[in-house]
Amino acid sequence: DAASHVGDHLEDDPVAAHQRDGDMIQMARKFLTQSCPQLLVVLEEHPDKSTADDRLVKIGRNVSATLRHARRSSSIQLTKGLTEEDNSDDDHHRKLYETYSKDKIDASLRLLADECADLASLLQRDGSIAPVPKVRYGKTELQMPVVTLGCMRFQQSWNRSDKAAVTTMEQVEADCQSNLVEIIRHAVRSGINHIETAKGYGSSQLQIGFALKTLLDAGEFKREDLIIQTKGGVSSSMTIADYKQDVLKSIATLQLDYVDLFSVHGINTPQDYDLLFNNGDNNLIVALQELQAEGKIRHIGFSTHGPAALIRQTIESDAFSYLNLHYHFCGSYTASGDGATAGNLENVRLAHSKDMGIFIISGYDKGGRLYAPSNKLRDLCLPDMEPMTYGSAWLWQHDMHDDQKTPIHTFVVGAARPSDLDQPILAANLLAENPDLMAARRERVTQRLDQAMKDALGEKWLQTWHQGLLNAHESKYQTHFTGLVWAYNLIQGWGMLDYCKDRYGPMEDHLAKWSVEKSKEDNMTTMGPGFGWMPGVAVDESLDYEPDYAQIPVENKEQVRKAVKFVHEWTKKQGEEEKKGGSTKEIPLEWETAYDMRPWTAFPERSTS
Repeated sequence: DAASHVGDHLEDDPVAAHQRDGDMIQMARKFLTQSCPQLLVVLEEHPDKSTADDRLVKIGRNVSATLRHARRSSSIQLTKGLTEEDNSDDDHHRKLYETYSKDKIDASLRLLADECADLASLLQRDGSIAPVPKVRYGKTELQMPVVTLGCMRFQQSWNRSDKAAVTTMEQVEADCQSNLVEIIRHAVRSGINHIETAKGYGSSQLQIGFALKTLLDAGEFKREDLIIQTKGGVSSSMTIADYKQDVLKSIATLQLDYVDLFSVHGINTPQDYDLLFNNGDNNLIVALQELQAEGKIRHIGFSTHGPAALIRQTIESDAFSYLNLHYHFCGSYTASGDGATAGNLENVRLAHSKDMGIFIISGYDKGGRLYAPSNKLRDLCLPDMEPMTYGSAWLWQHDMHDDQKTPIHTFVVGAARPSDLDQPILAANLLAENPDLMAARRERVTQRLDQAMKDALGEKWLQTWHQGLLNAHESKYQTHFTGLVWAYNLIQGWGMLDYCKDRYGPMEDHLAKWSVEKSKEDNMTTMGPGFGWMPGVAVDESLDYEPDYAQIPVENKEQVRKAVKFVHEWTKKQGEEEKKGGSTKEIPLEWETAYDMRPWTAFPERSTS
């Protein structure tokens, strides 16, 4: 077929080509010429060449990753086959394609070709691609799209230093604002009318305010057709009046009269909870309740990176109509390993029992780094779905695979460029048009993922690994044992090394500020608020962690020790001496990143501001 035909032409040097976007664009053009010429025409006619090139780069990287991994896997299998004593031709052929068969290559490229055809229809707005479906968002009664536009990746600056802070539109680059407007336009036209930002996202609110005014004044859509959400945190220095003014400033910056949703950003520590509810005559929740009564906020919610027990306590306050939390097929991010279900499943079920809207944070980033998956994770998903589609389907069809049939309402995609919304939009079209097909594919992927975990770690370990583990808020030295052992499982089972490096990096940063001589409270002050968002102090090999292992079942203790050491050694940053000494570990092929669907560095990440 067309997919395999173009593969024959492209496999000449996919390894070298993978490094250069120009070659990726050329590879994509060859692939589309054979498999989906209609998309090539659409992109050639696209008014924004850079956006069209973004999509070509992504297609090229997809094709390159498929062929590159196939070739390297086959080479490894060939080497293994030749080293075995009894190696018949038939056995050799079987081993050569054991990991990545030609049928799988063809099916994977065919999947891409089908998605390209759908993308052509989406960009042409020919009506054949359904708008992103909407669902009832719990007691808010809002009709919520199953994909939310997250606004923390497209702004000019994070405003983390006064020197580089962007506080006026005159400081915003024209390319950045144009890109932001196009992202919002692409989202809303596709049915993603929930726009979520925060005061803590630097210049995001400022730029969104001007973008919305431009689009609303032009009549492209109406205010009542949008669901606007922002978020703002609390601090010990705040009064009720201060918090009210803080929220009102956010609403004014967005150039709106009200926001549909406002979230406390975030309830990550017991101290955050106490500022809202146990703060004498200065309970900060009152500020939000008053603003709601005044019509400035329609619905009050909360966002959290906290431990599962704290999230449960906050849900049980009955003060909120919805929540933003982490919960994904691969775990619950900072809450992974907590509670009886090793994460936030219990909290998702509890929220549903109270008819709360359930919003999942960071479906493609903290939910597995799915835009840049490991070779093994992608291989286990294909040829049924790419990892991003699987992560989406797992959430959207949660009521189908959860024993208590708990639904998930929406998850957020932090788009840095318009093309970042293509994959979730196309996945949502499959959900709308053929949910049974999506379910069948999802179930096959789940079976493969589950089996890979069992093969790597054993069924008993998978059922008990979290028992007795302490999280960063409970352990003696603020070590996040739940997160470390969770990371061990992800690397061993699905090869998610780079994802786990992203998790361990902040722990190393905290260790640099942490001192064994200080109390937990003093260390929290020294490490700053970032600890609540990304908890945990990295392993210090001079410390004795045995007291923290007291509650772990005896039969698990040795493997926990092994897991903690393994994650520390594989995910820590290398020092200069290690680099000079050539002690870099050889990373297995399965753990390497398959592709990266970020064609260029997002605007706020181009500096440390």
